[in-house]
Amino acid sequence: MKQREVIPLKQDFDFKLILPGSKSITNRALLCAALAKGKSRLFGALESDDTAIMRNALRKLEVRSSKFKDGIVIEGKGGQFKKGKITLDLHNAGTAVRFLMAIMAVREGETVITGDKRMQERPVGDLIDGLRQLGAKITYLKRKGCPPIKILHFAFRISDSREYVVRMKGDKSSQYFSALLMLGPLLKKPLRIEVVGELVSKPYIDITIAVMKAFGVKVKNNDYQSFVVKPQSYKPVDYYIEGDASAASYWTAMAHLHKGKVRFENLETKKSIQGDSKFLSVLPKLGKGTIDMKDMPDVAMTAAVMAPFVKGETKITGLSTLRIKETDRLAALERELRKIGVRVKTTKDSIIIGSTIGSTIGSTIETYNDHRMAMCFAVMGTKIPGIVIENPGCVDKTYPQFWEDLERMYLSKEIKLGQKNLVLTGMRGSGKTYLGKRIAKQLGRKFVDLDVEIEKHENLSVDSGESRTPPEKIPEIVKKHGWDYFRLIEQKMCTKFSNQKSLVIATGGGVVLSPKNMKTLKKNGVNVFLFADPQVLVERIKKSKNRPSLTDKHFADELQSVWLERRDLYLRYADFVWDNTSGKTIISHILYLIS
Repeated sequence: MKQREVIPLKQDFDFKLILPGSKSITNRALLCAALAKGKSRLFGALESDDTAIMRNALRKLEVRSSKFKDGIVIEGKGGQFKKGKITLDLHNAGTAVRFLMAIMAVREGETVITGDKRMQERPVGDLIDGLRQLGAKITYLKRKGCPPIKILHFAFRISDSREYVVRMKGDKSSQYFSALLMLGPLLKKPLRIEVVGELVSKPYIDITIAVMKAFGVKVKNNDYQSFVVKPQSYKPVDYYIEGDASAASYWTAMAHLHKGKVRFENLETKKSIQGDSKFLSVLPKLGKGTIDMKDMPDVAMTAAVMAPFVKGETKITGLSTLRIKETDRLAALERELRKIGVRVKTTKDSIIIGSTIGSTIGSTIETYNDHRMAMCFAVMGTKIPGIVIENPGCVDKTYPQFWEDLERMYLSKEIKLGQKNLVLTGMRGSGKTYLGKRIAKQLGRKFVDLDVEIEKHENLSVDSGESRTPPEKIPEIVKKHGWDYFRLIEQKMCTKFSNQKSLVIATGGGVVLSPKNMKTLKKNGVNVFLFADPQVLVERIKKSKNRPSLTDKHFADELQSVWLERRDLYLRYADFVWDNTSGKTIISHILYLIS
């Protein structure tokens, strides 16, 4: 899909899910396992674009890996990689670029590290300067300070000192330090890394040290002012990767917005080694002045999209690293929030957000091929109508199952019907009839399709009581009598079946145009609005012969026009909203939710 609309929730939720494994932990564990000699099993490892890039790079270096049910097996070679010339195209995977850049400095052979257009704009100069202090021979192939680069095999600089010393600025990226830390055990002498200035994103350093420790390597941390790593050997281990705390922030935010509950089966926030696990503590501070989030910049984006929903102005600082991510995230947040009418401005390292959403409700959100932009604005889309995400597939970078998990969240609230009817509303092609039949069969209820009942009513001969031959379908009835006549018959059917109990009723797409119809149906019914993205609806119904045109417009334009006309009505009358965009998630989860 080129776009995906996010539909607002009408119900609260009680949601339990298994998060994707942490990308930060997975890529560190993959590299540490490759540097060990022997097999390591990584349980709960993330499978995404970024981790696939790291695995493919390791495979090119002759480190074998394979999948098993619960994770990945890495057959480490003790850092003895393939020799000779090699080129590693690491696309836009920042951790893979920075980490492998350091490790390739000790490989025998010439290494070219490159990436996509955005990666060739992302700085690595401080890390290269640090490696050069060790004696590394590295040249820029295009733009100074950015990939692509060429690394020549070298013997580390020999000196009389007892240790190697690297002095590096701490204000750009903690990944530079993580890269050097993981390189340290491979050297012949201890490596001391001295931090110039303050180190940003300290929790990511903590992750690196924790993963290295799990693989048998110790790091001395001198209060983040310097680090010492002695020559050591990585050990093969079984390692359990916790769920991604950055990914958890989206669900935590939605629970906060909708007074819902969310539980993570593979993340204990109080025991997590990830700094982003502290996101929940930030939410009470929104709207109350300045929040320093330099230690968790990724989830600062989630906080930014939450800020317009609370009273008071919010200023989030410590975000200079967001300028050099997959996109300039501060600039991107500013542009896209303004589209929705949010008062916002940015500085070089902060974002200031007003507490109101303007009259421009809903907009098409450009993601800049940044997974976090897509997921952040999906959070907003569950609260306000009309949020359309461009390039929704960009979430594959770290969270390929995000949209399916979002659909499951809509299904997490149980519906207690009693003897009330279950009424399904939604656009043509949303799945009302198909799902209605399945639900009715499961519950042992009678299924009623209002459009079918209208056809039966119109085809019954008044004089003889016999059906017309051939029977007239909806398009013929509309063509013969017009839409006003059709709506009158629809009202009769709504009244007829609303007086019955324990039915599952699939309505026509336009039933919400009549307040009388909806009042009648809701008198003895629970209304579920069945949503599917308009692009998906077009594909589902463009070949159908039993769905009459409503206007003279091109089919796709007509459907979009009808959707914009009816969206607010569907939401106004809905007791529950289900998202059926994928057409598969809802089937496996829906039936146990109704009692």
